[in-house]
Amino acid sequence: MRQTRPASLESLDSRGQFIRRSARRSVRPWVLRACTLLLVVLSACASLPHDRTQRGLYVDARKALNGEHRVGWTVDRIEIEEAAAQTEPSACRVEESKRDGLLSWLRMQIAAEGGPAKARFERGDELSDLDELIEMERTLALLENVEQHVPSDCPFWSKPEAVFDGEHSVARRFLVIAESMGAGSLLIQGGTVSAAGGGSARLLAGYGFASRLELAAGIEGGGDAVLAKDEAGSLSPEGAFRFGAPIWLRLHDVDRIYDVELAVITRLKNGEFSQWGGRFALGGGVTGLRRLGIMPALELWLGYEMFPNQGDDQMQHVLRLGTRVGFDYGF
Repeated sequence: MRQTRPASLESLDSRGQFIRRSARRSVRPWVLRACTLLLVVLSACASLPHDRTQRGLYVDARKALNGEHRVGWTVDRIEIEEAAAQTEPSACRVEESKRDGLLSWLRMQIAAEGGPAKARFERGDELSDLDELIEMERTLALLENVEQHVPSDCPFWSKPEAVFDGEHSVARRFLVIAESMGAGSLLIQGGTVSAAGGGSARLLAGYGFASRLELAAGIEGGGDAVLAKDEAGSLSPEGAFRFGAPIWLRLHDVDRIYDVELAVITRLKNGEFSQWGGRFALGGGVTGLRRLGIMPALELWLGYEMFPNQGDDQMQHVLRLGTRVGFDYGF
């Protein structure tokens, strides 16, 4: 005789199949969107020379120029002379043939973009469409200025290196990274939305892969103050400590940075640790020049956190928006 399965089991199987199909349908679009976003960001990045040493010098020169541009560009000659002081120490460590090759590469890039920028502007092109071309022309002018003083200005102890990855990049460096984070938050739990704010500090170890990518992982600790209603119905701050283990992948576009982060996190409240939750975050910002081995960074970041059910407490969702200030020390 054929045995029939209980209706409850068949119902569970059908629900399980529905959940699996729904999960596949929901995950695939997110994967595609993430891949599309990554391709868009990569396509928008500045072009870099293929030669490793030329790439290192080019990034250093662009970062020196961008530092001057960020505080307000005035006259080309003055700004280029000031940026040259930051670029010459790098040029001193690059062989003449490599420097000449970089100048040739820049001239070809400018020609490929239809330069010079002045001619394109006079033909009717919008100034906003010429940003990258103007940056390349300024970089060429900067390196030509530097060539007038190298090697005569170079200290006697600074000699050309067989391979130069750049002084102001993360390329092929082991890194120790320290960051402080502050953010405003919205906590959503059981249909209730609460406002919060807090901060944390973290310490990470990382490595720079070429001039574009950096991977880091570490630990963090901090706290939050949540505005919650007390027994009298009035709002009062309620504190909790927060601990986590983040890992992030950082994309470098000369002096601009873009982060994708995952983290496991827990909270300590009223002497009890919550179950481990998770965080997904995106960040973007800028880096400065490296001095005494230290390179600063400033970012704006957006994060989503989830804490699972625990006892009578329902699952909690947290949205965070804030800033990160930090630095790395390269070895």
